[in-house]
Amino acid sequence: MDDKDSSQEVPLPIKVIGIVFNLKKPTTSDEPDDLYEEYDSQSTIDALAREIESFGFETVLLEQDEDLFSKLTTNPPDFVFNIAEGKDIYRGREAQIPSLLESLGIPYTGSDPVSLAISLDKYLTNAVLNYEGVPVPKMAHFRSRDDLVKARELFVSENSTYIVKPRWEGSSKGVFHDSISKNAEELKRNVLRIFERYKQPAIAEVFLPGAEITAGVLGNDEETRVIGMMRISERTPSHSGTFLYTLDHKREWEERILYEGPQVLDAKVREQAASTAIKAFRALELRDAARIDMRMDESGCLRVIDINPLPGLSPYYSDLPILYSLSGGNYHDLIFGILRSAFKRYGIHWVEG
Repeated sequence: MDDKDSSQEVPLPIKVIGIVFNLKKPTTSDEPDDLYEEYDSQSTIDALAREIESFGFETVLLEQDEDLFSKLTTNPPDFVFNIAEGKDIYRGREAQIPSLLESLGIPYTGSDPVSLAISLDKYLTNAVLNYEGVPVPKMAHFRSRDDLVKARELFVSENSTYIVKPRWEGSSKGVFHDSISKNAEELKRNVLRIFERYKQPAIAEVFLPGAEITAGVLGNDEETRVIGMMRISERTPSHSGTFLYTLDHKREWEERILYEGPQVLDAKVREQAASTAIKAFRALELRDAARIDMRMDESGCLRVIDINPLPGLSPYYSDLPILYSLSGGNYHDLIFGILRSAFKRYGIHWVEG
């Protein structure tokens, strides 16, 4: 090796990639039926493993259980593809695996513990994005029953409709057909439901009546880019004329939901969606890949309503692969792009063989 080569970072040998995940399982009769909604099915894990192996790597499946620490310390993989959502109902649960991997010095895909913890917390996400100049809906926060006095004040101060959500959940958990509140009593009812069902604070956002658009972001630094977007709507509009992308919709998406690619959006809307998604990605210092959900307000401004730094990667039903395919991409290239972005962060040079 000459002097020029020796001054460059030596690529790390990556042979074995571990996939760390939480496996979806049935709920018991005394548990909410959406308790494990964010976890992955075996079919998703197997599809991801097959794709990674197609690049020439070996894979090892590592469920987040009581044996994970031992497996990572006795026979660690060279690299980890992290899709684990974390255990229990803590607001920092998505940071559990990255924190463990960093403590063991194992490189991994995706965002770091701080970004993951903030992004799961809708209240903190809204505050950070608002501070960074990213458009978000106005939000109220309900920590306990004592805060219910805010409900009437919200409707006195302005004539708005609010949607109530759990403070730190994803996958539309806690979003029901009646989560939209048009008066103080409905809002109180919905906040109390969050307290009782999810054992956590609730947030109430001003409901945005316009189109719902989600965009996929890939890369880091100057290579960060939007890889696709889609409009989400009902195949058969409801009688109320108000569309809310609920958990039931996601479970029955083939029958109830219409996903449309960027070609159905006005050029200015596409530009706004891409710009807003990139700004949100950078404001929260996300890494490698994420999905940014937005809705349009009465004036035509797209506002960020949710951040997905661990987007679902099922090739069959997850939003990120679907929106990427609607922009001409495929699952193989998506997984390659995520790995390539992560490898580059660690100074690992990789060209697919």
